Amino acid sequence: MSDLQEAIYRIVVKEVARTQPKREKNFLSKKDAEKLIKKYTKRYVLQEYLNATEAADVLGMSLTTFWRFRQEHNVPVHVIDGVKRYKKSELIKCVEDNSVRGYA
Repeated sequence: MSDLQEAIYRIVVKEVARTQPKREKNFLSKKDAEKLIKKYTKRYVLQEYLNATEAADVLGMSLTTFWRFRQEHNVPVHVIDGVKRYKKSELIKCVEDNSVRGYA
């Protein structure tokens, strides 16, 4: 079981425990379980993907500098639901590959 699947499983178990007083049995219908898994999977997967403002913050640059950096370098972009997103690990790798190492 992957880390993501384990995390989602723990969340579903907590949700079952939280809603138990409302139910006669400690039971989630298949439909309810599928909704929870879909909701939390999307939330955890999308945490890795950032919009432009969040990407600029992660890289410690202004939004204008981020746009300029994006134009000058081959920054990978993912389109999710029609919105451009940047994968955090790919952003960091791109900056490392395109920066000069040295001492201040």
